[in-house]
Amino acid sequence: MSKSNKAALPSVISVHSGSTYIAGVNAYTQATNQLCDLANLSNHPSKVVKTQLKAWFKDKPSNERLNHFRLLKLERYLSAILMNPLEYGAIPFVDMLYLTIDAPESVVSTLSTAVKSIPTEHFKLFKTGPVKYLKGSKEVYQRFAMFENQASSKIIVYWGLHPKVRKKRPKQRLVKISLNPARHSPAEITAFFEWFKSLLGDDAQHIMEVANVTRLDIAMDLIGVPLPYLFFERTNNNLRGFILNEKANNLHVGTQRLGCPRSNRSLAYDKLRKYLDKGPHYVDLLVYDTAKKRYVPISRVERVFKFADSQDAISLGQLENAPYFLKSTVFYSPMILMFLNEEQRNMVLKYGFSYWYRMINKKRWKLSRFLFKHRTLEVNNEQFQSVQTAALIRLKRLILEA
Repeated sequence: MSKSNKAALPSVISVHSGSTYIAGVNAYTQATNQLCDLANLSNHPSKVVKTQLKAWFKDKPSNERLNHFRLLKLERYLSAILMNPLEYGAIPFVDMLYLTIDAPESVVSTLSTAVKSIPTEHFKLFKTGPVKYLKGSKEVYQRFAMFENQASSKIIVYWGLHPKVRKKRPKQRLVKISLNPARHSPAEITAFFEWFKSLLGDDAQHIMEVANVTRLDIAMDLIGVPLPYLFFERTNNNLRGFILNEKANNLHVGTQRLGCPRSNRSLAYDKLRKYLDKGPHYVDLLVYDTAKKRYVPISRVERVFKFADSQDAISLGQLENAPYFLKSTVFYSPMILMFLNEEQRNMVLKYGFSYWYRMINKKRWKLSRFLFKHRTLEVNNEQFQSVQTAALIRLKRLILEA
């Protein structure tokens, strides 16, 4: 296949000019984040960006063991992403949103019937009934309705607090809505919340403005960065965990977790593997060789905020004031591996850097402070935070102005 033909395929990355990378990233972004304003993405990469792209991608990055020379190129490539996220398509977006709402008792009592009236242009009622129908659910609500768009992405409404829960938590909100905003178009989000607000009556706007945001996930994708070589740390977290990548014969980390699973936490995981194993399968994955299905690695970095359903929670009307998703996050150069012996390198790639480092601290083995001082990667926090705020404002407006 010629270079010109490759450039015409957004799923194929053949980085000889930078334009093919941008075309592929734009196509991927449109499929994975329908709320993204593509105007934020650079269609004309700078000379520096083109240089880093060509240097890293010509060797076809993968999870395979990297030598000194390729580690150095990965360091430069990752550094370039963290300093120029918009030019590389590393755009923060909202990956999950939970709202708990003080709906009137009269509305709650009629929801079982009302859920059947959702506009069918964008959604269909996929399933409804007692929450026990949802396998493994630990919800405190008794009933649910699950709505599905044409791409099979779901929005779930829960209502009817269990009497025992309501007795212990009398201020608990009476309705909960959960959705992944990135998987829904602006028209779908507007249509859904326009329908839901129509059920709330004259006070709908105020009720939605003061609705609690009880969970908010903000994520970004690092395209071309293999997860085992993504070394990051949160300076204010003590709990560390990992999940192995079974498809890599348990030799490589599949998920790195910083923080408690039941509260706020940061994750980095093999998003490519997740797409291949679980979907959604409509996403046009980036490849080098379509026939051989040689895919470009994708690492997703995600911050999960679980706000208490209390006076301290963030309301929907204050959504843009959510904490910055990379606050207290430090990224390290993959060149750290060159300072370790073979056994240590294998453990870092298998368990993730942060877990491994905490583990060896317990054995009183420490990396040199010099290594950390000179191997941290600079991050353009101003640009990342600006895009996060813009994404939250846009989502808030779609819901409140519906």
